[in-house]
Amino acid sequence: MLDLTALRSLIAIHEHGTVVSAAEALGFTPSAVSQQIKRLERQSGCSMLERVGRGVILSERGRLLATQGRRLLAEMEELENLALVDGRHPTGEFRIAAFATACRGLVAPLLSRLAQTAPDLKVLLHELDPRECVALVERGGADLGIVHDWNTVPLAIGPSLDAVRLFTDTADVLLPATHPLAAEAAVDASALVEERWVSTHAGTICDDWLRQMFALHGALPDVRFRDATFATHVAIVEQGMAVALLPRLGRERLSEQVRAVPVINPTPERQIYSLWRRASADNHVRRHVQEQLLEVAVPLSVTPR
Repeated sequence: MLDLTALRSLIAIHEHGTVVSAAEALGFTPSAVSQQIKRLERQSGCSMLERVGRGVILSERGRLLATQGRRLLAEMEELENLALVDGRHPTGEFRIAAFATACRGLVAPLLSRLAQTAPDLKVLLHELDPRECVALVERGGADLGIVHDWNTVPLAIGPSLDAVRLFTDTADVLLPATHPLAAEAAVDASALVEERWVSTHAGTICDDWLRQMFALHGALPDVRFRDATFATHVAIVEQGMAVALLPRLGRERLSEQVRAVPVINPTPERQIYSLWRRASADNHVRRHVQEQLLEVAVPLSVTPR
């Protein structure tokens, strides 16, 4: 029988392109992944990788095995879930992947509920950008993902996943308290074209949305500062060095030096989803965690400023 851990490593190389990237995605060392591939080659009697220059690519047999293996692992997960559907109290290990503000605003209260409703369940949390979160759930590295997409930047969710919308989250512009627009009830996006911005890293969903917001007005944002954490954005706004967009979900209390003002034309809104592999549809632990997550999300359906 083929080694399933080695098969997952082969699939990861297929998805990520290199042994190093596959190892990072799986939480292994490159050496461990290479050893797993060698074990798979011994079991199958076929070469799984071909050297090209300084790198490697999957052989034709390796590519076919990775493609078929992905379906095999999904079917095995379905069989395991069917065998476990007995209404038992949730136990074991459950892995959640979520973006940063969801970790604070959703997962933190979810963990508190699960401590009461499933005290024997060990929950692990991994903070990731939504696109990385989708990929992690797809390849089986997480059991449940919490992601978002903005109203003009949809998130690609593959056919192997199911998703349910939790609620709509809104972002406000953060301005220094002394800014001329800080006392406004709302500010038109076109009035912010000349501002200096602090944003997340280029290529992230939040930064893509900022660019889209200004594209509607035929402009590009003047992004001077980039940082992955919203806490840093707030600190830079406090110093009067830039303005920022900050979602309401998971927002920490702002200081007196900062004002959060709603934006219109367009209003920056993002949809919050949970997602999981379709193969785990009947997993009683996943269903319990999802039910508790929905309970946490209900009060957030109307997000306060």
